[in-house]
Amino acid sequence: MKEKKNVSIVDDIQSKSSSRQSSNNQVTPRNGFLSKDPQIQAQIKALMKTNIIYTLLALICDWGIIIKLATLSWIAFHQYGVTTYTIFAYIIVCFIIASRQRGLECLIHEATHMNLTRNILANDIIGWIFAALPLGHNLITERQSHIVGHHKHFWEHGLDLDFQRYQDIGVDQLSAKSLKQLMHILIRSFVPYVNSVIPAFFIPKNEKLSHFFLRISFWWSIILIFALYNLLTPLIIYWFVPFLTFLTIIRYIGEISEHASLGCTNPFQSTRNNLGWFNEYFIHPHGDGYHVVHHLYAKIPFFRLASAHRLLMKDPIYAQQGHHCNAFILTDSKMHTTFTSLSKGAN
Repeated sequence: MKEKKNVSIVDDIQSKSSSRQSSNNQVTPRNGFLSKDPQIQAQIKALMKTNIIYTLLALICDWGIIIKLATLSWIAFHQYGVTTYTIFAYIIVCFIIASRQRGLECLIHEATHMNLTRNILANDIIGWIFAALPLGHNLITERQSHIVGHHKHFWEHGLDLDFQRYQDIGVDQLSAKSLKQLMHILIRSFVPYVNSVIPAFFIPKNEKLSHFFLRISFWWSIILIFALYNLLTPLIIYWFVPFLTFLTIIRYIGEISEHASLGCTNPFQSTRNNLGWFNEYFIHPHGDGYHVVHHLYAKIPFFRLASAHRLLMKDPIYAQQGHHCNAFILTDSKMHTTFTSLSKGAN
């Protein structure tokens, strides 16, 4: 019965989100835009099919990179000692590992929408074991907060916890006249962001006692196993250090770049696509950068979002009115980037 209830929550909210549209493709009070082109509609519907093979490949890729880089760096320290070169290589390794931890967080997000696979049991087992538990998250509370709070009550005060976090740290309405001023605002709001994220992600409200013990037991087991094999040091420096440093920064940039400063109350006008190789690999992996597409069609799994974006770009309203950032920051002045969008806001 619990599984059916979870399915109904996600399906009901996502289907309602996808059904709010106007008769002429114009902006609607709720979603902002959904294409009425019958060919686009048919192709979008076809893109809503999940494929567990792509889910497993994404997990193998993330975990494979983490394990391989940690192993190579650990071997380098043993062979060459602590030198300028091995420390520099370690810092790069930590950044890349953190980007893969971010990838796992994005797969947790996919699991909340049951986009890993439509089989709720398989979806949740995969989401819990290979992503949520290693990162200390609770998949069930995040599903409730994200689906019911963020998607159903998008940008509603007191109901959308993401919007509440934006307001608490002062980035819901950015006003920056220069990149320097924008950086000052973002740096100033970083510590309040961290203080708000810790209880939201790692000490969730209304968590079942069984889920709390599951999370604690998982990590006590991991620590015990690594201690038995004298591997606590690599566990700390290759998992916890990237998790507490680079991942925190990456997550902050990722969350802020999705909605901050756009000033609207519907998903289409209040959301950015953050594209380009740096965004897509380090900040918004596994299709997370196609955030406009996700808010319009939440049932499209991560590996099909790029195809959906290319399809929707055929619609002039989506192409011209959507916020599409084609790079992160290091590009020519003519290209619309994540940072230029943050500084300009909805203008």
